[in-house]
Amino acid sequence: MIPYLEPRVLTEEEIAKIHHAMLSILGRTGVRVEHAGFCEMLADYGGRVEADRVRFPPTLIEDFLAESQPTPLPSRPALTAQAGVYQGPYLDPLTGDLVPFTVETLAGYIKLARLLPDVSGIHMQNYPVAAARMTEPLELRIFAWKHGAQEAGGIQLTALCPYLLEMYEIKADAEGKSLDEVFRGDAFMISPLRIPAHEAEQIAFFHERGLRVSLSNMITAGGTGPVTLAGCIALNLAERIAVGILMRVLYGDRQWALGGSITALDMRTLIQPYGRPEMLLANLANMQLGRHYGVHSWPHTGLTDAKLPSYEAGVQKLLTALPCILAGGGNIEPGLLSIDEVFSPIQMILDAEVASALRRVIRGFEVSDETLAVELIDEMGPGGFFTATEHTARHFREAQWQPQIWSREMLQHWLIDESGIDTDRALERWHALMAQPDFEPAISPETEQRLQGVLARARAVLR
Repeated sequence: MIPYLEPRVLTEEEIAKIHHAMLSILGRTGVRVEHAGFCEMLADYGGRVEADRVRFPPTLIEDFLAESQPTPLPSRPALTAQAGVYQGPYLDPLTGDLVPFTVETLAGYIKLARLLPDVSGIHMQNYPVAAARMTEPLELRIFAWKHGAQEAGGIQLTALCPYLLEMYEIKADAEGKSLDEVFRGDAFMISPLRIPAHEAEQIAFFHERGLRVSLSNMITAGGTGPVTLAGCIALNLAERIAVGILMRVLYGDRQWALGGSITALDMRTLIQPYGRPEMLLANLANMQLGRHYGVHSWPHTGLTDAKLPSYEAGVQKLLTALPCILAGGGNIEPGLLSIDEVFSPIQMILDAEVASALRRVIRGFEVSDETLAVELIDEMGPGGFFTATEHTARHFREAQWQPQIWSREMLQHWLIDESGIDTDRALERWHALMAQPDFEPAISPETEQRLQGVLARARAVLR
């Protein structure tokens, strides 16, 4: 038994309407592509180009979809628990204060993610220690590579491209790999329907050198997209197909993906919350559309608007993640609070516990003669008790999930032991894990010295 749920939130008629809206958006409104070379390439592909506006005729879109190779679709639930580092303060476990990251606390945060077995890994989108410096993306990579984190691939400034290229050449040389094996570059389009000049220049710089830069998008309902979810879903589909066409033109891709992020824009505060039900609805609709088009769809899940570890934090992360996990894939982002702003070791430990429990859920259970235990039930008979049987001893470890943080005693024992609540136990585990030896640097001193040399030259130019 595997608890796999296929998303069916849209009717066939609604899918047809979204498809028609997408054709209209790309054919009538089009996409602003602020790069003459890309516009020329898209024109050769069949786009109608006027200045920097590219419109895609319906026949071009239908041909693009028909010629796309299908992506293997998920056939069972899937979960990742990938932690991240962005810009924002560190929630000190000892004082409960929000404080700026230091090199030491950031290294400890990465160490914690690497020590928790239910955290899939940790990536760095930003390097908060160097938030005000133009060379932040360079410093980020050195820090991530040294401490065993994954760089998310942000470029930020076109002027950094030559330095990033040199750093990846050093990394490839140190690891005995090809450049394209180690390179990672990411850029974001600006919704709605705009590929900005700086991001296009960065993509073009690395494209000319045979390297791929991915292009992502984010839409806020009522901000960079219509306030209605249907409008945002149609707009997101249009943007993802436009990105797919550009990737085909640039790299010859035969597949495309229906990703992106759709969140509400709070009409009172104008924040972009991540823990709202609208995100779940949009994710499920996009996952169903992915199945309709035969492409991979990755949902933006497992996030919260809560500022501190709390009921709000746990519920919001599960609200957006659990249905998507059961439908084929979702992420719980351990440690992250307040819409990518606050980084909490205590929350990371609590989230790892949730991820562990969810992995038990998606594993399901076996139905066999052994697990049905009909003979044992007959042996015990009415009023029997199964605890002391050999069958229980043989199976309980795999049949039952064993918590490390959640409560597993009745009230009286809890009062006697003074074991506290989940955050107290998480703090105890944090102390125990931080007492373990630090990891050895993931790059050699010689490699770090070469990388630091590139950074020094960049700092001398970019002031």
